[in-house]
Amino acid sequence: MGSGVRTLRIGAVSAGLALTLGATAAPATAHAQRSTATTPAQTTAAPAPTGLAYTYDAAGQTVTVTWNLQDPADTLTRNYRPGLCGPTPQDPCFVAPQVILGTSYSFKKAPGTAPAYVKIYAETATHTLTGSETLTVTV
Repeated sequence: MGSGVRTLRIGAVSAGLALTLGATAAPATAHAQRSTATTPAQTTAAPAPTGLAYTYDAAGQTVTVTWNLQDPADTLTRNYRPGLCGPTPQDPCFVAPQVILGTSYSFKKAPGTAPAYVKIYAETATHTLTGSETLTVTV
């Protein structure tokens, strides 16, 4: 009888390992299939913001950048993000983490300082960014 018990235990251990490996492997495969099937590839970028202009409040030393309203036909743009470029307009821009839902962005700038180079980026739901033309701000 002792040998039957040993055989049973070895069988139980083997079955337990098979179940553990099967259960571990199945969710990874199912998860990969699920994420591929539910994430559509976005190939169209949002249109770049247009009509950039700025005003300067000398009392508050505040620059306010504005741009045109989103076209009603634009279904891709979810929000905007400001980008500060430099030290020349050809240099890369730092895209700020700030999310803008409207059509204006303000920042502080002392008079007589070097020009600021600003872009506004339209952002899609998949975080694809499309930058505007560079706006040169001098005060």
